[in-house]
Amino acid sequence: MTRRFPAPAAAALACLAALAACRGDDPGAPRRVAGDSAAVSPAPPPAWRANPAAGPTLGGTADSVVIETGPHSIAWPTGEHELAPPYTIRATFDKKRGRLHEGYGVIFGGSGLEGPEQGQVYSYFLVRGDGSFLVKRRQGGETPVVRDWTQHPAIRRDVDETGGPNRLEVAVSDTVAVFRVNGTEVARVPSAELSVRGLAGVRTAHECLLVVRGFGAEPGAADGGER
Repeated sequence: MTRRFPAPAAAALACLAALAACRGDDPGAPRRVAGDSAAVSPAPPPAWRANPAAGPTLGGTADSVVIETGPHSIAWPTGEHELAPPYTIRATFDKKRGRLHEGYGVIFGGSGLEGPEQGQVYSYFLVRGDGSFLVKRRQGGETPVVRDWTQHPAIRRDVDETGGPNRLEVAVSDTVAVFRVNGTEVARVPSAELSVRGLAGVRTAHECLLVVRGFGAEPGAADGGER
């Protein structure tokens, strides 16, 4: 079954205004905006979970997710089915605040995501503000590098710690994973070097503020995935 999160009609600033109200244990409950006892913000999207649960702030609307982190974190749609090749993941990341060398992007092939990092398994595809991308794999306490940080002209760079938007896509088949940024292929990796069966989501580095739009995971690798 395919779950999609389409591009939003609401402006990013409206998402950011809800951030201060979105921390708490019950994601479905209304939150009061700090300093305004009368105003009540929209609840954070109930279809997303994060780890660590108490670390990041999730906000936004039904069409987008706003993530503000302290330590790095991962987030994924609640109730999402595990993916097996072939499939394609897409999301657009708009960085509103964060240091140049803090990466953000998509994860896939995930398992054990709710537990400690020692039990987590997933692959991840990140970009950062200097125009570089990275492909890595988490295997419990180990994070082997698959493709190290590499600059590419397709990646939009930060200006004054504000970056994007950058649209990331991973098309995964049984034999190869194709990584694209803003429609341009930046890497092609044998699937055997990655974790490719499991959940998909996003990963955000330390002390970043991101708006994630159009997250979707669907069966079928995009064109070029079998080359």
